[in-house]
Amino acid sequence: MCPYHPHHRPHGMPNPANLPDMKIDENTPQPYRVFHALRGVLRAQKLLMITKLGEKDTHMGQAFSLWVLSQNDGISQSDLADMLNVRRPTVTIMIRKMEKSGLVERCPDEHDRRVMRVFMTGAGRELHAKLEAVHAEVVRTTVGEMSEEDQRELERLLRVVEKNLEATQ
Repeated sequence: MCPYHPHHRPHGMPNPANLPDMKIDENTPQPYRVFHALRGVLRAQKLLMITKLGEKDTHMGQAFSLWVLSQNDGISQSDLADMLNVRRPTVTIMIRKMEKSGLVERCPDEHDRRVMRVFMTGAGRELHAKLEAVHAEVVRTTVGEMSEEDQRELERLLRVVEKNLEATQ
């Protein structure tokens, strides 16, 4: 259970993504400076993605759902919820809206009629292709004019951070 997942956060605990900026100056310890810089990158990248997705009249939940479906067309709704790390009722509401928009269709499983499978429609595939282009644009913007050598070093350092975090789980 992830303590920062919005559905698992103890009552009254603030959402870490919305915490106010802390004052960073030359006296701030280096680990805090690094953490603050990483947090700023993640926030800026998320805002850019939200803006770009909004230009395509979609939102993060739909984009992530279509991405998962592009890799797992016909997945059950409950497995989709697990892969998106959201509650089942949340994914049900989202899938209903996407179904009304013609992006997906739900069909009962042929072996267990209680299980609903989710499939992308042609319109869903078209939107997914447009969203892949949005993702590519966000990646290009994020990396910017960084040299390939700098990209490799940044990736190496971020993998170290990732391993540090995984070691606590």
